[in-house]
Amino acid sequence: MKKFLASLLFLSVIKHFSFAQCTETNQNKILLVGDSWAFFMGVDQTINNIMTKWGHSNYKYFTNLTIAENGAETDDFLTQAKQDEIALQLSQNPDIEVVHLSIGGNDVMGDWHISFTQQQTDSLKHLVSERLLQVIEFIKSARPGIRIVWSGYCYPNFEEVVESVAPFQSSHPFYGTWAGMGFPSFLQLNNLLNEFSDSVAAYAAADPQVDFIPAMGLMQYVYGQNNPLGVAPGGTYAAGSAPLPIGFTDYPSPANSMRDYGITKDCFHLSPGGYRALIEEHTKKFYHKFFMDDLYLLAGNESGSVSSLGNVSSDLKMGVNTGEYYATVLTFDTPQMADTTLEKASLFLRRESLTGNNPIDGTFEVKVKNGAFGASFNLEAEDYAAPGDANGNACRFGSNGGNGHWIRLDLPPSILAHIKPENPTQFVISIPSASNGVVTFSGTSDPELAPVLNLKYGTGQVSISEHQKQDMHLFPNPTSGLISIESEKDVQRVEVKDVNGKTILNAVPVQHRIDISAFPSGIYFITLESEAGKSVHKIIKQ
Repeated sequence: MKKFLASLLFLSVIKHFSFAQCTETNQNKILLVGDSWAFFMGVDQTINNIMTKWGHSNYKYFTNLTIAENGAETDDFLTQAKQDEIALQLSQNPDIEVVHLSIGGNDVMGDWHISFTQQQTDSLKHLVSERLLQVIEFIKSARPGIRIVWSGYCYPNFEEVVESVAPFQSSHPFYGTWAGMGFPSFLQLNNLLNEFSDSVAAYAAADPQVDFIPAMGLMQYVYGQNNPLGVAPGGTYAAGSAPLPIGFTDYPSPANSMRDYGITKDCFHLSPGGYRALIEEHTKKFYHKFFMDDLYLLAGNESGSVSSLGNVSSDLKMGVNTGEYYATVLTFDTPQMADTTLEKASLFLRRESLTGNNPIDGTFEVKVKNGAFGASFNLEAEDYAAPGDANGNACRFGSNGGNGHWIRLDLPPSILAHIKPENPTQFVISIPSASNGVVTFSGTSDPELAPVLNLKYGTGQVSISEHQKQDMHLFPNPTSGLISIESEKDVQRVEVKDVNGKTILNAVPVQHRIDISAFPSGIYFITLESEAGKSVHKIIKQ
C-alpha cells in the first residue's frame, strides 16, 4: 500500500512539474488611449480577447479612465494631466510596445455641419489632424521608438437608428449630435470620415512609427445588411460582400453592429462583437506579426499531413479518425535565420475546422529535423514514423474556442538546438492522446492565416570563433545609432545584418565606432573581425 501511495505521489509530482512548466507570464504590451471607442474597448476587454484568440494569450493591454475617456477630444490629450498619465504608464510598463490610439472622431462630428463649404471642411480636417499629430509626437517623445496605431473609426448609423424610434426621434440620446451636424445623409458623413482617415493614413505612410489600418466599412463586411435598410437607399447585401476597407459609402454600419442598450441602439459606438471584429482586423493586418520576436517564418508549400496508414494530404490535419492517426508536417525556410542560438521558438496554428471530438486539449508531440524527414522536403508517407533530430511535448496556449481561433505551441528546449540555418527545418506534430476527432488547421495559401514559426534569438554575444581569445564589447546597447567598440585588438572589419540575415553594412570601422542611425529601429547582428577571430553581437536599435 505504501509503495502504491508512493507511486501515486511520484506521478502527481511529475504531473505537477509538467504542468508547471507550461505556464506563461502575462505582459502589458499595448497602452489603450483615446475617446469613447477606447473606453468601450477597455470595458469590453476587447484587446485581451482578440490577443488570446490569435495565440498571444500572454500579451495584454492596459488603460484607465484618465487615458481612455468617454467623450474625449484631441484637445484633452494636449493637457498636462493626460500627458503626465500617458508618460507615467509608459514608464511603469516597460514591456509596452504599442500605443493603440483612438481620438479625432468626436472633433469631426462635434464641429462639422452640412452647410460647410469644402474650404471650411478642409480647414476642420486640417485642424483636427494637426492636434492628432501633436498627440502622436508627444507619445513618441515620451517613449522613443514606441509604435503607435491610430485605430480609426467605422461608419456611424444615425438616420436608421434614430428613425427606428419614430415618432420619438428627438428623445434618442444621439438625436442632438445628428441634428447638430444638420442631419447629414449616410453618404455625406461617410465621405467626411473617409477624407479625415485619408489625411491620417498619409501621415502614417510616411512615419515608420505610426500605423493605420483602414476599416471604415468593416461592419458592413462582417455583418451584412440582412434586413432591408429602413431608410434610403433601402435594400440588403450579404455579409462578406462589402469591399474593404471603404465598403458601401451610401450605407451605414448595420444597426446590429451598433451598441445595444435594450430600449435603443447607439448611433456611433460598436457592440462588443463589433469592437472585437475591429481589433481582429487590426490583429490580422498588424498585431499578429508585429508581436513575433526576432524572426518569424511562414510555413512553406511542402506542408500538409501524413497518417499512420500512409495517406498523404495537403490539408493540415491532426488527430484520429476510426483508428487512423494524422500528424501535421510543417516546413520552414530556416536558412533565413541568423547563425545563432535560440532562446525560444513557438508555432502558431489557426483552426480551420473540426470533425468529431476536439483533440486540441491533448498533449502535442513535436519532432524536429534540420533537413527532410524523408527522401525530400515533399510530403511522404514515411514522414509519419521517421525519427527526427529531437522530439518533445509542446506547451499549448492561445485559444481553443472554435474555428478561426489560434493556438500557440511553445517548443521544448530539446527542440531548439536543431532549428538551424544549415537547412530548412521540418516539424511533425501529433496528438497521440486524441480520441475520434480530427482538427484541420489553415494552410499556406493565405499568408495572413498560414502557420508561423516564431524565433527569439539568444541575448548578448551569440557566437564566438574558437580563435577568439580577447574580449570584444559594443556599447551602448540599446543604441540610438552610434556604437562604440571596445577590443584588445584592432577591429579590421564590421558586418551588420538584420534579423532576416541580410547584410546591410560591411565596412572598416572609423575610430572604433559604427553608425547605424540610418537604419530602422529593430534588432541587428554585428560581426566584429580582428586578428584574433570573429565575434557576433546582438544590438537593439531604438
